[in-house]
Amino acid sequence: MKIKTCGHELSCDLFLEHPSVSRVHANIELTDNGLVFLEDNDSRNGLFLNRNEHWIRVKKVTLCIGDRIRLGEIEVPLEKLTAVFGHHSKARLEARHFPIRPGSNDKNPFAARLDQESILQKPRRNPATGKIEEKQSI
Repeated sequence: MKIKTCGHELSCDLFLEHPSVSRVHANIELTDNGLVFLEDNDSRNGLFLNRNEHWIRVKKVTLCIGDRIRLGEIEVPLEKLTAVFGHHSKARLEARHFPIRPGSNDKNPFAARLDQESILQKPRRNPATGKIEEKQSI
């Protein structure tokens, strides 16, 4: 596993000059199989991920195609995060997982054959036992 750093310290592999970025804000990890992880280094202003149009604060994340990453208040393109390992590295982004929405015009033939009700409906748990209950027929 290769590890690189990003922050506003000049010794970081990815230098980001912004007041909301800590000296060593996060670590970028490249696994043997090429996946890229980003891990917050206990920064004051945090590491944020936008996946499926929602920003959330994360401690560690596998980078996926289409993700947006923010360190403090600065958004960093995925290309910059993967480029620290060099152009000849085997760094790759994980496939992005999109939620299936009812009524979407998705051209995916697999999604069209899925039973939408079973995917979108959460199972009902018995409050006393915590076990999942079968759907009752009316």
